[in-house]
Amino acid sequence: MRKRQPLPPPEAFIFDLDGTLTIPQLDFEAIREEMGIAGGPLLEELERLDGEAAALAWNVLESHEERAARTATLQPGARQVLTELRRRRLPTAILTRNSRQSLDTVLRRHRIEVDKSLSREEAPVKPSPEPVLILCEELGVPPEKTYVTGDYIFDIQSARGAGAVSVLLMNPKNSMFSEQADLKIANLREILDFPNRSREKTA
Repeated sequence: MRKRQPLPPPEAFIFDLDGTLTIPQLDFEAIREEMGIAGGPLLEELERLDGEAAALAWNVLESHEERAARTATLQPGARQVLTELRRRRLPTAILTRNSRQSLDTVLRRHRIEVDKSLSREEAPVKPSPEPVLILCEELGVPPEKTYVTGDYIFDIQSARGAGAVSVLLMNPKNSMFSEQADLKIANLREILDFPNRSREKTA
């Protein structure tokens, strides 16, 4: 599982949302077709549009995101992992390319508790390393001791650009990214087996 030596024990965790903490529901091909976009990452392609075309495309994306957020299902082990990391006093955050509205919908619906969260409206989006650096500063943990877990190449690139540890949650569609991640896991519960350096206060 380990890609490089040595990796420090984690002192904070940043999670992607869709496809990582939740089971993926967004049909990106259908969204592109509805928008009239042939290919490429949605947010980057949307930035190329202007005027009425851009407004219509953003409405399409936000409608799909909110619908997916209202029906989102947590990944197996997601609640257990977040609860146990909180028990260990290890800070957690969510970093998503989704909207703040859809992120908040998922947080409320599933009563997810994390220390910090960032959506696309609040920072440059992945694969930029900047949102990872922002969260590390807010969590009070250096990037090299922060583990960033996601299911896509942008998660890996964002983590590694910030100097954080990248963790790829494997699925049937992302094996081509596995060699670029520092660690790969088959399910979220494996995170609890990482070397433990909790922030328990000592007497």
